[in-house]
Amino acid sequence: MLKIVVFTASFAVFVVCFWFYWAFYSDDLAYRAVGHINALNQAGTWGDSFGGFNALLGALGFTGVLATLLLQGQALLVQQKDLHKQRFEQTFFELLRMIREAREQIRFRHSRTYQGLFPKEDGSTLSGNHAFRAAYKELSYWVYLANKNGTEINKDTLGKFYAEHVHSRYESTLGAYYRLIYGALDRVRNDSYLSEKEKDDLGNLIRSQFTSFEALIAGCNALNDFAKDFDTIVVRFRLLKYARRGEVYDALRKLYPREAFLGRDEVDVAPDADTRDDDDLAD
Repeated sequence: MLKIVVFTASFAVFVVCFWFYWAFYSDDLAYRAVGHINALNQAGTWGDSFGGFNALLGALGFTGVLATLLLQGQALLVQQKDLHKQRFEQTFFELLRMIREAREQIRFRHSRTYQGLFPKEDGSTLSGNHAFRAAYKELSYWVYLANKNGTEINKDTLGKFYAEHVHSRYESTLGAYYRLIYGALDRVRNDSYLSEKEKDDLGNLIRSQFTSFEALIAGCNALNDFAKDFDTIVVRFRLLKYARRGEVYDALRKLYPREAFLGRDEVDVAPDADTRDDDDLAD
């Protein structure tokens, strides 16, 4: 932009200087160009030959005006893009703050069935990350039981396990939480000003907030109709990268493409080793 301004100013100075020189020394120029011309009234024919030069200057002037308008338009677009990104980031980080607050409001308590089978488990109402861990353990039990009984675990089966044993019991907090996540990532993926790299970076910010249990619960949540197309967001932003290995993880691996479990720069490799806790139910 600065180079264009300097060039335009220099060209304008040159044109003005040339115009003044022509005004005072045009007769000398005519005499030097055609030696036999020694009077102004004899230089008319020679001067008329510069009509094309005047047209050229007019065309250059019009081109300069057009270039100025284009540059102004381009600068305005850049300014609008920068302003949009600033506003978008402000909104995004406000949503990120709300997501963190909503996570702390998550509540979960083991069902009576689960508590009867595992009386040593904490039977109180848990919140935050502890609630996600408890929800994962209860969901893991039902998946384990289905595997033990030879039940095929498809999208509908796993989605139903989550909806019945987790979501429906604490929909008021889980529903609000995942709607915030969906809304934030949906805005990111559909924004027309952000580059794909910028979208990836913003998605990574949200993904980095997930615990391994929370990532699994998100993957199961997205299998239900009430989650809209959250499953495509799970894949687009690879939200299952930090998902905990175990019964639920193995079920999700059959329902999501490998891409959903990889980091942004990872290639498709063999599954990682099992890292489940001793108190996980799949044994």
